Order: sequence, then C-alpha cells, then structure tokens
Amino acid sequence: MVYVITGGPGFGKTSIVDLLEKAGFPVCSEGARALMPPESKQMENLDSMQIPTDFERKISFHRIDFLQSIAPETIAFSDRGLPDQIAYSRYKNKIPSSFIEKAVLSNRYAPFVFVTPPWETIFTTDQVRRESYAEATCIHRQIIRAYHEHGYEIIEIPLTSPEMRMKFILNILAI
Repeated sequence: MVYVITGGPGFGKTSIVDLLEKAGFPVCSEGARALMPPESKQMENLDSMQIPTDFERKISFHRIDFLQSIAPETIAFSDRGLPDQIAYSRYKNKIPSSFIEKAVLSNRYAPFVFVTPPWETIFTTDQVRRESYAEATCIHRQIIRAYHEHGYEIIEIPLTSPEMRMKFILNILAI
C-alpha cells in the first residue's frame, strides 16, 4: 500500500520522505526532482507555469510505475501523488488533461493522505521550487481540493521536527 505525503511546496514533505527511506521503506521521490535535477540548465530557465505536457506525462509515468511496483502488503510512501498534478494544472489555470484525470481514477493510493500544512518558518525556495510562500499556500489549497474530490481522507501532519513528523505517520499506521 502506497501512502502519499503531500502539501504545498516547501512545507517539509521531502524531509519526511527521506527519513522514511532511511528507515527502510520504499519511497517514490517527487517527480519533478527525480526527472529534472536542480542543477539542470533547462530547469533554471523554466518557469513552473510553463512546464510542458510531455514533462507532466513523464512525472505521471514515474508515479504510476512506482505505484504498480509495490505489492499490496508492502508499506511504501510517495512524495506527492497523481492528484497533485491536477492541483498544479488548476494552479496554472489549465484544465487538467484527460490523461491525468484517467491516471488519477485508475491508480489509487491508500485511502488517506498525509498532508504537510503551510509552515512559513521552514519554507525555502531553490532552483526547482521558485514559488513564493503565498503561491505555495495557493498550491496547497488546490492539492487539498484535488485529493478530496478524488475520495481521499486528509490527515494533517503536525508542525514539528521531521523526525517527529515521521513518528506521527508511523503511529497512525501502527508501525
């Protein structure tokens, strides 16, 4: 079973996923970072509002491949999930593609999703994450909406250290 850890950019998801990976759980890295290293010259000149459709498909296939590779009895985690792509499309004022909509409907994660809420104290930007805190919060709202619309229950992760956040998740899962 793959559990999604999501939320707006810069709110601490990847730190938690990295700790879960170190603890031995299979993890799916965030698609954009996995497919386009931050030092990539292409990404430096690409505004997040202009990410091409083929790149969105590559991210989808990255997530689908991981989801389908995990046996149902295995506990795994994903840094974002397919519904995030719907949220990002909406944030960019684009209608989500039929490809993404179908992918979300036919590839299901665990029934509840762990969400890192907005947290300005830890928010930072980098070459891949260029949104302001206000923009990240808008993206966050779209993410919550996309998961709710697709039947997922939201579990908000408390604002605490990455280690305590990981423990919170593992306690919820009784691990």
